[in-house]
Amino acid sequence: MRDPEFRDNLELSLQFVGGRDIPRSNLWKRLSLGMEFVIYVLLVLAVLKLFGPELTRQEELKAEKARLALIHDEKEAQVVRLRQEHRLLKTDKAYLETVARDRLNLQREGEHIVRIDRGEKE
Repeated sequence: MRDPEFRDNLELSLQFVGGRDIPRSNLWKRLSLGMEFVIYVLLVLAVLKLFGPELTRQEELKAEKARLALIHDEKEAQVVRLRQEHRLLKTDKAYLETVARDRLNLQREGEHIVRIDRGEKE
């Protein structure tokens, strides 16, 4: 049973007997804030550890995509040149004769061919 004369005094502050004047509630608040900070730092490090390799891989894929786009553009230009040459070979007899004589090293009677080598292409 409860003593009817007992009164609990909640207004008294709890202090350490050892001479420290830091209230216990203030100490626990500081420790809680410190632990919260440590947990957030650990969470950030975990996220970086998980997604760091993926970010690196994404950068590598972007570089590969740029390289392939450059190759694609070069091939498209080559296709345009080859289509134009194909059209000329089918329609222009003078161009066909010039290309055939050049590639097969042919010459007409009485004609002299002089070839000039310009070295390697730059």
